[in-house]
Amino acid sequence: MDRATSKTAPAGDRGKNTDIDIKNDSARNALRTALMNQTPPVTLKQASRAIGRNDAYLHQYLYRGSPRHLPESIRYQLADMLTVDQATLAHHPDNFRAPQHHAPFVTQTMSSVPFLDIHASAGGGMLIDTATAVLAFPRPWLRKISPSKTEALKLITISGDSMAPVLEHGDTVMLDIDQTRPSPPGIFILHDGLGLVAKRIELVPSTNPQLLRICSENPAYTSYQRTIDEVQIIGRVVWFARNL
Repeated sequence: MDRATSKTAPAGDRGKNTDIDIKNDSARNALRTALMNQTPPVTLKQASRAIGRNDAYLHQYLYRGSPRHLPESIRYQLADMLTVDQATLAHHPDNFRAPQHHAPFVTQTMSSVPFLDIHASAGGGMLIDTATAVLAFPRPWLRKISPSKTEALKLITISGDSMAPVLEHGDTVMLDIDQTRPSPPGIFILHDGLGLVAKRIELVPSTNPQLLRICSENPAYTSYQRTIDEVQIIGRVVWFARNL
């Protein structure tokens, strides 16, 4: 599998039965804000019932870390109800959205994109280090690459040959972490339960629950299917670079 390697990142203030930093988790904070911004504010019990879950579902999610991440189907239900972008309710591991220690290079014509080191733990979790570097790109070019804000763009290194010859070991890829739904199909960075991988994924039509087809480019690796709630899509690959 195509994986990225790195050092580990320090743990933060943890909640019960989870390795998620509940207090500072951007997805949880976005949900709290969206509920309070409704007129009148929506309670956790009301929202839990509206998405067809038990009364304590969202309270446990916000304050006990269970579930660790909201399934995509739940995120879309909440986004429709609260009139927010579902991407704001998606969990992006550790420092994917955190401020970077490297000073950004920003001018009227250039913007910087952080280069992240990534460690995929054997236990299935992900620890994302702060940026090891930032690379500057012309703003007009970035707008052609992705419609998202520059802050959603990250650079990582591919490891492995499962996506060869499209993506080779050592390639640099740019991913858009605001694009987490495989429609249209494409190459995405996702967490498969073992670590961070690059795969071509697409929705399997007429399936309930919704299935994903997850494929490698290298014929030596078999394709497989998962429900959309069984994987965590980190972002869509929108560009890559390779050494000659």
